[in-house]
Amino acid sequence: MDVTKARKRRPRREWIMRAVDPVARPTVAALARAGVSPLAVVLAHGAVGLIAAVLLAQHGRVPLLAAALTLQLKTLLDNVDGGLARATGQVTEAGRYLDTVVDLLVNVALFLALARHGPVLPALLALVCLTLLLSLDYNLEARYRQAREEPDGHPAALPAGAPAWLLDVPRALYRALLAPQDRLLRRLDRALFERAAGIPEADAPEELRLAWSDLFSTATVVNLGLSTQLALLGLLALAGRPYLYVPLVLAQTAYAAAVQGARVVRLRRTRQAGRGRAA
Repeated sequence: MDVTKARKRRPRREWIMRAVDPVARPTVAALARAGVSPLAVVLAHGAVGLIAAVLLAQHGRVPLLAAALTLQLKTLLDNVDGGLARATGQVTEAGRYLDTVVDLLVNVALFLALARHGPVLPALLALVCLTLLLSLDYNLEARYRQAREEPDGHPAALPAGAPAWLLDVPRALYRALLAPQDRLLRRLDRALFERAAGIPEADAPEELRLAWSDLFSTATVVNLGLSTQLALLGLLALAGRPYLYVPLVLAQTAYAAAVQGARVVRLRRTRQAGRGRAA
């Protein structure tokens, strides 16, 4: 066991991780010593998330308080499973797919619970927006690493980690529900780059590609990650106003769109500065 490998390397980390990490690290060490499987932790944080959704659907101070606390437990376990897998050398294909699909199912349950506190359609729209925001965060980091030819810290080929019949379910759900939006966001990112650069991405100089997928592109959206989202939802549940999370997600979507516009402006300035130097 090597607990130093538990922390996932990222260009920038969510601010909320400053509170989560000090608890997650000793939890990873304790679970590793006990021989707990990372897949068991994935299933545990999924179950905790569904319990939080049931509590969130209720009205009253006590269930909403319980929901707020349970959401933070879900966040802790969600950060522990990957750390445990890395620390014990048990990073598997099953773990990756199962963790992603479990998070999606819990998010669906949470927004259905929020629909008990307000209009259904805005809650469903916010669910779609949150799914896109989380995918945007993931894809911008992937583009950042790709531009610098940096590895993501995982081997290219992962062991299955589960029987084929069990792995096939989360893999199929991922490919049907999440992979298409990942491809869409990558195409949109490439199209924005080519519009701002005025040339196909394949023909772009390294300077422009690095300027496009720079630290600004990841740091400005990293705090839209799932750990932060559950902290925000927990605070609103604690205040007795969980449905306010719905317009908050919609506002975050507008913010993310503004960030993409800012990236276009920044790249055009970089291109113009390069032309000025060349002249």
